Amino acid sequence: MFWKIVINDFKRKKAITLTVFILLTMAVVLGGSATTIVANLMQSMADLKEQAVPADIAQMHAGAYSQADIDAFTARQQQHIAAQETMVLLPVEPANVGYGEGKTLAGTIQDIFFVVQNKKFDFLLDLSNEKLAVKQGEVAVPIHFMVEHDLHIGDTLTVTTEGYTKAFTISDYVRDYEMNAAIASSKRFVVNQADFDAMLEKQTGELEYIIEFRLTEGGSAQAVQTAYIESGLPSNGPTVTSMVFMLFNAMSDAAIAMVVVLIGALLIVIAALSIKLTFLATMDEDLREIGVMKAMGLSKKDIKNVYLTKYRVMSLAAGLLGYGLSFGAVQLFSGNMRLFLSSELNGSLKYLLSLIAPIFVYLMIILYCKKVLRSIDSISAVQALRLESVDAREGRRNRFPLMRNTYLNTKIYLALRDVALRFRLYRLLLVIFVVSTFIVILPLNVYNTMNSPDFSTYMGIGKSDMRIDLRKTSTIDYDFQRLQEKLSSDPDIARYAAYITCYYQIQNAEGSWDYVSLETGDFSAFPLHYLEGRAPVGSGEIALSYANAAADGLNKQIGDEVVVKVNGSDTTLKVSGIYQDITNGGKTAKADTSLGLNEDAILWYIVNIDVLPHINVSEKMEYYQRAFPTAQVNDIREYTRQTLGNLIDQMKVVVIGGGAVAILIVVLITALFLKMLLSKDMSQIAIMRSVGMNCRHIRDHYMTGTIAILILGIIAGVVASHYLGSMIVSMAMSSMGIARIELIEVAWQTWLICPLILMVVVGFTVSVSCNATIDDDISVVLRS
Repeated sequence: MFWKIVINDFKRKKAITLTVFILLTMAVVLGGSATTIVANLMQSMADLKEQAVPADIAQMHAGAYSQADIDAFTARQQQHIAAQETMVLLPVEPANVGYGEGKTLAGTIQDIFFVVQNKKFDFLLDLSNEKLAVKQGEVAVPIHFMVEHDLHIGDTLTVTTEGYTKAFTISDYVRDYEMNAAIASSKRFVVNQADFDAMLEKQTGELEYIIEFRLTEGGSAQAVQTAYIESGLPSNGPTVTSMVFMLFNAMSDAAIAMVVVLIGALLIVIAALSIKLTFLATMDEDLREIGVMKAMGLSKKDIKNVYLTKYRVMSLAAGLLGYGLSFGAVQLFSGNMRLFLSSELNGSLKYLLSLIAPIFVYLMIILYCKKVLRSIDSISAVQALRLESVDAREGRRNRFPLMRNTYLNTKIYLALRDVALRFRLYRLLLVIFVVSTFIVILPLNVYNTMNSPDFSTYMGIGKSDMRIDLRKTSTIDYDFQRLQEKLSSDPDIARYAAYITCYYQIQNAEGSWDYVSLETGDFSAFPLHYLEGRAPVGSGEIALSYANAAADGLNKQIGDEVVVKVNGSDTTLKVSGIYQDITNGGKTAKADTSLGLNEDAILWYIVNIDVLPHINVSEKMEYYQRAFPTAQVNDIREYTRQTLGNLIDQMKVVVIGGGAVAILIVVLITALFLKMLLSKDMSQIAIMRSVGMNCRHIRDHYMTGTIAILILGIIAGVVASHYLGSMIVSMAMSSMGIARIELIEVAWQTWLICPLILMVVVGFTVSVSCNATIDDDISVVLRS
């Protein structure tokens, strides 16, 4: 009999049961997807690392070096160093790499290097994570350029420099553990040794090197770095550790996982609230049945088990279905992972971790059900047989009388009065509308922020209309001078500022020396947003990035002193400001031009430009690109897009997915709430119809109340996404060098389009839900 009651309850309440089941399944799908993404990310990175065998310490260097000195150093550090490898990087200007019909790689912000496969470690892999073996006349191109320029295997890639032209056939794609991510500013093209030697003979740019070390088990990276600097070995470039490589590889997928986890957690909250709505509706409908069961002598425990078993079965079924569907849903979010890390996301770990979501949802729902079911304890058999609803025991005070209404339409006033009198009931719907709005607005704001020109300020770059980068060529100094002369005489230019980035040695908290990319120029022309302090002005001041000033960096605050080597001399500077930057591992610095340059360590020249209001920026960019073909001319939005790679594209998928989930939630919960509310008000509705009110009047009554709650929910959800969302995103991105991020809201999206869509959806749902109940025969209700 017990199971027969449960089965009949399923059959009798198909709509409510299906609604709750869908919500529980969605919660498990999103929770399982997030844990699967994390498991896949861990497994894929571990597999890629195992096959690529990346360096534990990589010292970038430009200029002359002695391999014999490095070998001698390695021999002295055998306690810490297991293996050493030096990779030669042959730089090629993007404009000199052609493909298709007259196209080149000009415009990319990446440094392009041609290399050969390493012999000991730091292997460059194909899409099967096997070591690349490139034949003569072939080239393997980085995945980044395959995506950005739609390069296919079999296409021709032509390299043209002074006195050298070679057409290569694309034979494979490069999966590069150390330089995979778009935020890594360099990319490696792999060619055969014979082709590389031929290119070396005609080289025009200065060779660069990666001096790499693999540590022994238990070897100290800090000890090796300190000894390396003290030995005076080649170090004209940054030092990058394995932790930075791991962070770059995990960044985009980890960010997506965090957003999915957040949406999944909010969905579980909604599922719990929907169950409370379901119980309220179910108990109102079953109140007399509960009274009969109590009168027959059934214990409270037996009565609770009738309802509890239903949700146990439902949670178990939703958990199993959601667990299975989560592996399909994760495919929507793991395209980047499959491409850059592993084409096969295998491993038993993900199956085990994905069980966390269904188990957690099951336990949470059952505990919550037990808490809600306590309301049965206070209902006696006589009360259950006499009352028409659980809340009927509570007397209502005659608040907000109609006679005091002098401003609003009577129908609107009565609807709002009903909401105010029963706000404890409506607050469940309000919370769900707030959460649903949050799910829509937060990913949208994150996407708009990343896609905005203002995001450049989080990359250590002042906002401007366009940016021109000059990289290392034989004519770079001449081009830089000529560019400034051309800009100064161009009547369309409102203002411009030139910046030069060099590597400088800077003394760390332990007294040893680190390398940092330090930019000099006038930072008042295109100012940054500083977390603390201000831009460096004149000699004797320096601004540090947040990651550089942090405790695990230089450990400096505003007013502290920093010692920098400039052309071999120690210069003491005072910290004037701390800004945010996610480039170069987040560790950068800025100083006034008066600091002076390390002429042998110049990395690049940059010019930020603002044009006059009436000038077409795109046309002006094309003009300067033609005038300086070796330069990279971009607007700040394009520069941001290339730096963040396809993280922006993945966030767009999350925006669409989050919006679809939120709309589905709103439809299901609104329908469920109306089902419960109309069940409570059945007698009242019958009386209203009997005194002459038609169905449209009654439907408008509930429509007004629900829309009023929706408006409150939208306002609260938008405000929460602005303040709470900024805090959550800042916490997530702090490891990347962003301590505080202000999300950008597009007003017409946030306050017009999204609310309008939610209102249309809720209005349609209310209309359909009311029609199904209000049109019933009132005589049946009045007779009961």
